[in-house]
Amino acid sequence: MNQRERFMRTLRYEDVDKRPIYLASPWRDTVARWQHEGLPVGVEPNEYLGVQDAGFIMKNITPTAGLYPTFESKVLREEGDVIYSIDSYGRTIKDFKSQTTMPEWLDFPVKNADDLKRLLDEHFDVDNLDQRFASDWADKAIASQEHSDIIMIDGGCYYWTLRSIAGVEGASYLLYDCPELVDELFERYFIVVMEGLRRAVKLVTVDVIGFGEDFAYKTGPLLSPAMFKEMILPRYKKTMDFAHQHGVEFTWHDSDGDSRLFLDDMLSVGINGIAPCEVAANMEPAALRKQFGRELRMGGGFDKRIVTAGPEAIKNELHRLSPLVKEGGLVLGIDHSVSADVSWDNYRYYIDAIMKIV
Repeated sequence: MNQRERFMRTLRYEDVDKRPIYLASPWRDTVARWQHEGLPVGVEPNEYLGVQDAGFIMKNITPTAGLYPTFESKVLREEGDVIYSIDSYGRTIKDFKSQTTMPEWLDFPVKNADDLKRLLDEHFDVDNLDQRFASDWADKAIASQEHSDIIMIDGGCYYWTLRSIAGVEGASYLLYDCPELVDELFERYFIVVMEGLRRAVKLVTVDVIGFGEDFAYKTGPLLSPAMFKEMILPRYKKTMDFAHQHGVEFTWHDSDGDSRLFLDDMLSVGINGIAPCEVAANMEPAALRKQFGRELRMGGGFDKRIVTAGPEAIKNELHRLSPLVKEGGLVLGIDHSVSADVSWDNYRYYIDAIMKIV
């Protein structure tokens, strides 16, 4: 049984020889720590632990759906361990060179309606969609299917894009001050999404529709349910209607934070898989299964904080979650990236322990 079969059968609640697991990425700082604690230099940690086949690989065949062209990334200046730069979204960011952190966003390219109009003109032209597909896009898509990869294509990153160009505060104002321009941004993104889907289903069997929003924080969503229903959900529905017409069963909707206020609406249009199920934000898998039923599939859901607590805490949490793993509908794993407070011994114990229950 290959990884695609394991993944698809798990989401269908069918029996498998072993469940796939969700292998979160370690920070650069984490790998550096692990190398001091026994991980050989130059070796991929999960491969070293023999679990490269226990994870699953989604091959993303999405065309360039966001800003096109992107902004030119460049370093502005360096001050000791601090680096200031412009990223591909046009944001001015402050970051550290020697450690992994969330960067500090100092400035955004969109601050008002005029900025958004200009960005639409300069980075969201949808008259020539061919330019958003790499010359070898079709060949790579076909090769992925021949390799039995799990094939995923973008279904929408609407709030993600707005927040990325304007920041959370700026996005909040734009949704109220110029909703028609925000809607135009979303519509242009949707046009690219649908073109990608139309081309993809003619070439390959699409397994998963992916979404990336990060539209929630620890205690709730970053935009109102009313705005979500008005500006994003209808596009989700059109995308999923098309996907269902072409036999696509599952979604992988990525958002940190507590998105529970949106889940009933998302399920109603066919979005049936979410990740990473951040436990600190009340997205605990057993509670989600109880609230939303088996229609909601999940990835992640193992509290990253428990991995730092050591073997006994890890063992107890896996024992608690093992019935859900056995039932299916959950691809269990650490609920985000692996931070540097996770020791190599604790991570190795976690991997050994999770492999015993999948």
